[in-house]
Amino acid sequence: MAPLMTLGIWGDVTSSVDWCEPNYEWTPYIAEFFNSWSSMAMVLLGEACARMNPTGYAAFTLLGRAITVVGIGSWLFHATLKYSMQMMDELPMLWAISIACYITITTQYDVNRQRFKLLLTLWTLLVSVLTAGFSGKVQFFLFQASFNGASIVMVYLCWRAKLALEENQMEHVACLFFAGVKWYLAAAAVWLTDTNLCAYINGRDTTSILPFNLQLHAWWHVMASLGLVYLVVLTMGHYCLLKGIPFKLRYVLGIFPYIYAH
Repeated sequence: MAPLMTLGIWGDVTSSVDWCEPNYEWTPYIAEFFNSWSSMAMVLLGEACARMNPTGYAAFTLLGRAITVVGIGSWLFHATLKYSMQMMDELPMLWAISIACYITITTQYDVNRQRFKLLLTLWTLLVSVLTAGFSGKVQFFLFQASFNGASIVMVYLCWRAKLALEENQMEHVACLFFAGVKWYLAAAAVWLTDTNLCAYINGRDTTSILPFNLQLHAWWHVMASLGLVYLVVLTMGHYCLLKGIPFKLRYVLGIFPYIYAH
């Protein structure tokens, strides 16, 4: 990748990765304008998840707040491209996925909650220290391996929740699984394209086949946020099913799912 290196008020880039969007193209106060503001999708959807919680289970509210923190950290990271702000983005992602793993595993399996919480907390702290303690490609690999590994576990657990909902004739809720996965796959496709093919799609290099930058990393923020909400609502519905909490599923504008107890 070859970002336009115009210096803004934050100075040199110290983050371990610099995305395809040109730096300080729109204002000297925000390094990556579109990548920064698209991060607000995580803030909005994280707050929506925290507030919709029909289960009464505080862990779901905590998960929503963690997603909100991820969005704020992502905004700061892309606005400054500083390593410290990168950690404000990536470390909360690890914490949020750990909370999600705790909710789904303790909901689906008969485990000692206190012992599992301790083990998961220790794992999260270890991965956080390793992620923050390295730099460059090593740091990037450690974070991606840790987060994506936990994400694969979550996909499996959400698939189990889908099966349980189908067995109880709640296919309209179970279908959230495939909808969420589709959004995530689309998000992953644009993330990989933006990361690996920047020279061909940035709209400014002689090798670019496009006359303008598609801002694919910004679209990753929006698509990943939507995929995340579908899967969070799925796990909320599964929790309500197991706890005998009556609920209904609705959509805002036909795209944003939410559930409420009735």
